[in-house]
Amino acid sequence: MRFTLFIIFFFVAITVPAQTSPALGFHLGIPIIHETLKEGRQYKPYQLLFYYNFTNLLKGKKNDLYVYLEPQLVWVHFSPKDDYEWEFGSNLGLEYRWNVFGQTAITAAIGSGPHFITVETRQQRRGFIFSDNFTAGLHQKLGDSGMNLDLKMRFRHISNANLAKPNIGIDSWFVIAGLTKDL
Repeated sequence: MRFTLFIIFFFVAITVPAQTSPALGFHLGIPIIHETLKEGRQYKPYQLLFYYNFTNLLKGKKNDLYVYLEPQLVWVHFSPKDDYEWEFGSNLGLEYRWNVFGQTAITAAIGSGPHFITVETRQQRRGFIFSDNFTAGLHQKLGDSGMNLDLKMRFRHISNANLAKPNIGIDSWFVIAGLTKDL
């Protein structure tokens, strides 16, 4: 199912004409609720998220529905202090912006995509996984500068869609903050 959604998002993204002003930027994701793994360690992923929205499916309407691409590099810290691990991959998703005031929007997004993790736990096998994200937040334009501030809350589930065992998955909650620039 996740792979099917990914393929649908991909083909929608490449067939819809580009918006007049895409945005590019980066966000930092700090874990606030982390899962305690079966072996007793807490899984704390710190995210560096690159962001590019390349088409607005509701162009010319009051609100916006963007298709976005979000490459990710994630440093995973464990507690109690242990070795560190890495995740990397990219998500493709849809972000709805409800423009409530002149330069302020409330956002909701859903995204998924392929990733790779270097850790192996009793819950999740090392290697290829999917990262599924559900996000809500605020998008604030910073005057006429073309710069935008994003503040978000995100739930993320990573698992490998039963391609290998174990596949219980790992869940995390993040606070995300970042800047984008209208191109």
